[in-house]
Amino acid sequence: MTTVNDRSTERWEIDPARSSLGFTLRHLVVQRIAGRFGHWGGTLFIDRQQPWLSSVQVWIDLASITTDDAERDAHVRSSEFLDVARFPRAEFQSTNVALSDGQVVVEGILNLHGVAHDVEIRAEAGAASTGADGSRRATYAARGIIDRQSFGLHWNQDLDVGGVVVGDDVEVVASLALVGRDHDTRDDGPALVPSPG
Repeated sequence: MTTVNDRSTERWEIDPARSSLGFTLRHLVVQRIAGRFGHWGGTLFIDRQQPWLSSVQVWIDLASITTDDAERDAHVRSSEFLDVARFPRAEFQSTNVALSDGQVVVEGILNLHGVAHDVEIRAEAGAASTGADGSRRATYAARGIIDRQSFGLHWNQDLDVGGVVVGDDVEVVASLALVGRDHDTRDDGPALVPSPG
């Protein structure tokens, strides 16, 4: 992995005030529950010349989860689900970054509920700009599917009409607003982060 001091590497941080991290999963067979995390962040190290040397690090405060239902949120935080008293934080560390069909494909290890497991995230670059203070800004839309069973999140209940209360696949959707922290004058190479227009 390249370091921040490498001139080909750009450091970008997630701006929590302008970013969002949400999820949806099936509930009662035909419905879907939507939720989000209020406290999270991360850092991206981007190498335009050699995308495979780029990396992504994200952390999530699991107690900050909300589905806009206080009783359900308390249950999700409890030992039957996330068990935030024992596992207060989730962390993602990329292991590979590649470009494919106009998307950035990020493979990595998600550490959740005391279990580390491979996941894949696909992202698309959005707008980029330079602020009045000279700061570089860029946006991404990211999406991935996580199998909660893979992380030991097994709680469920059978329904009288068939099926179960909660589905296994959790769709994670993130809207990332990034702030560049290190200046890099090299603009050529793959557009992992779009150049400000």
